[in-house]
Amino acid sequence: MQTMIYNVGVYARLSREDERENESVSVENQKEMLCRHVKEQGWNLYEVYVDDGHSGTSFDRPALNRMIADATDKKINLILCKDLSRFGRDYIEVGMYTDFVFPALGCRFVALNDGVDTIHKNNDMMMVFKNVMNDFYARDTSHKIRAVLHSAHKAGKFVGCRTHFGYVRDPNDKHKLIIDPEAAAIVRRIFDLRYQGHGHKRIAQTLNDEKIITPRAYQYRRDGRPNPFNDSGFWNDVTIRQILTNEFYIGHLVQGKTGTLSYKNKKHIKKPEEEWVKIENAHEPIISPQIWERTYQMAQDAARPKRTKYGEISPYAGFINCLDCGFAMRYQRKPHTFKNGRVVDYESYMCGSFSRSGKQACTSHYIPVPLLSEIVLTDIRQKAAMIESDEQSLLERVGSRIAAESQLQLDALNAAKQAAEKRCAELERLIQSLYEDKVKNKIPEDVCARLIVQYEAERREQAEQVLNFIEQIDSFQTEQTNTREWLELIRQYGDIEAADRDMLAKLINKIEVGERQIIDGQKQREIRIHYKFVGYIG
Repeated sequence: MQTMIYNVGVYARLSREDERENESVSVENQKEMLCRHVKEQGWNLYEVYVDDGHSGTSFDRPALNRMIADATDKKINLILCKDLSRFGRDYIEVGMYTDFVFPALGCRFVALNDGVDTIHKNNDMMMVFKNVMNDFYARDTSHKIRAVLHSAHKAGKFVGCRTHFGYVRDPNDKHKLIIDPEAAAIVRRIFDLRYQGHGHKRIAQTLNDEKIITPRAYQYRRDGRPNPFNDSGFWNDVTIRQILTNEFYIGHLVQGKTGTLSYKNKKHIKKPEEEWVKIENAHEPIISPQIWERTYQMAQDAARPKRTKYGEISPYAGFINCLDCGFAMRYQRKPHTFKNGRVVDYESYMCGSFSRSGKQACTSHYIPVPLLSEIVLTDIRQKAAMIESDEQSLLERVGSRIAAESQLQLDALNAAKQAAEKRCAELERLIQSLYEDKVKNKIPEDVCARLIVQYEAERREQAEQVLNFIEQIDSFQTEQTNTREWLELIRQYGDIEAADRDMLAKLINKIEVGERQIIDGQKQREIRIHYKFVGYIG
């Protein structure tokens, strides 16, 4: 009888959680024990694969991937590890490898301390039990770590990996932050420029022109380390926007904004705002609350106006669109000289699509700026007057319109979310049932493997859809609760005399301008003003 020659791949793993246990699970201890066993058995040691600092719930590990590739290429035909938990802590994934992948590759698997050896057929139930216990351990560890972090958040302790630009850790307490004078001066400069009305891109260009160092480059210079990122080293509008909308700079500590789907799936997701932990006045502010509120409102404004060739910004730039084609309206300013020498500038808007491509694209939708201002100001005054005369009636009118428009979509989203949640639960039961049927030899291995892969892929897809549905539902519900905030806002402008960008940014999302029409000998046009929080009222 020919003796089987085994080329062994020894696998060792240590995660950060394991480091808290004891020396018995250290990488060196694992390597020494396993290599000694290989020598005692008379096997050939091909390579020692080590994943140091990688969690057992994830199977995307560098050394593990390399070892599986070597097994696929027939470089090794036996994988040896200390116990099943070193290979992984997800019982479904571990079962997939030990029951399907390794047998298909003709590769033997041995977990030394657990007495698991796939060459023997009598240890299936023990392997299942061990896998499930390892999975429970990973879940319990994850819950404990999350609890510790949440407690630190509630206590106002900073637990981030990196400090925000403008701050450094207190050398006497790593969970407290103090102002970094050099970086804080740059932050104040950014807020000052925004307060003066500069846009995000223009601020970035100003900082680049002045050769101001970027946050990432500053961090590595401060730490005395080379910058490993191959970036441009220039400021950009995204970085500026992030700084201007960050409450950190008024002393508020907001943590717990993101998390992972589960202890198995490490995909980062944004948590609902009600789950965030916000501690006000947790550290010294760089910016005053008044400046931050003003610049935050400007940063939240969706309008991104362009300056005219005269270097000015029209009050309506970025707010006004063509009602028929949806294209942004284009600002025009044409000087007219009268016979007496007096020069008057005529300002107007026309459809941007018509301006670029002619009447085949759209019609002009020409409207003078004075007429547009008169229409907008009149509508604002009328809405403010309606609030004073019959606030409840207007509140009900706006609320019923929002409810009518969104209820069908909200019902559909809720139904879709419930269906996705139900399907997730069904798939989890199916996966568990398939694995149990495989252990009891009720289903062929190849069929079981194919179905488990299929079900797991669908389960992950459904879980992502559930999160998307929750975000959409939250946005609908938030919109329906903002009506009273709009009433209080527009009440302040009952006596408005002139339109300016600050007022428009607070009140209006967009203005849609229809084409002029002659109806019964009268010139008419439709203008739709979409207010913030409530949309178009009519």
